[in-house]
Amino acid sequence: MRQIEVALRNAAPMSPLDMLVARRMNLAAFCGILKALPSGSATLGRTLAPSLASFLSRDYPALIVEEEEGLLPCLNRRLLLGDNLDDILRQLGDEHRQDVAHAKLLATRCDDFASEVDADWPELCEALSDFADRQRRHLVWEDATILPIARDRLLADDMRQWGCDMDRRYRLLTCQAD
Repeated sequence: MRQIEVALRNAAPMSPLDMLVARRMNLAAFCGILKALPSGSATLGRTLAPSLASFLSRDYPALIVEEEEGLLPCLNRRLLLGDNLDDILRQLGDEHRQDVAHAKLLATRCDDFASEVDADWPELCEALSDFADRQRRHLVWEDATILPIARDRLLADDMRQWGCDMDRRYRLLTCQAD
């Protein structure tokens, strides 16, 4: 999935919001893969497990960081008095923290499964499927509440600054990955 992001970055310029939406689409596709895992064999699972662990430990947290450090601060500056999003933003932050911790745990379990430390494929599939369900609900919730307001309120200056910050975070993450 990282190759998709690199290709997008090298294509026509995109706003940081569009880049974030593309990352969210990657997450939705990843969730589709997780939901299909139970129909595969444990041998296939062992083959896929390192890639699943990589997404869960690197790509997923990077998406959340971009939302928490990129989108939400920009949006917060543009909220109006009657928007009443404080509780939603607080809940969103709580869910992000819980989900990143859960993703790291699942990544460890995938690594363990790949190295045959953990052999319970059906249980791991169930845990990954539950994670996918939670992420899908979360994406739908954000699509209905946060993204429309962001599209409406964020200014060109917000996008420019966010884009610079996003590039800096991306460079930091890719340097750490190497």
